[in-house]
Amino acid sequence: MAPGSWNGKNFGGLHTGTGKYQKGGVYSSNGKRFKPFPNSKFEVGKEVAYIGSHKDYRGEMGKGVVVSKNGDTIRSGRSIIKVKLGNQNVYFHKNNLRFI
Repeated sequence: MAPGSWNGKNFGGLHTGTGKYQKGGVYSSNGKRFKPFPNSKFEVGKEVAYIGSHKDYRGEMGKGVVVSKNGDTIRSGRSIIKVKLGNQNVYFHKNNLRFI
């Protein structure tokens, strides 16, 4: 919702400029600004590391290999990459993966 007469002067105490891109500043992700990789860079067999904040996949556990999605019964978008971590297959968004 945008600010207006029905929502008060500034909606929820926020200003009109606040909206999307709230986590895009220099100090968000430890001062690093990553450019997203194109989907074509995630080839089968490439080693990747998970850089997101999920507690089960941090550190050494978050390193794996890109696996093909052909023949899967699960449908996923093009930006979702299937990664083999240890003995399980996990789906990550491409923005949470970096090449080793």
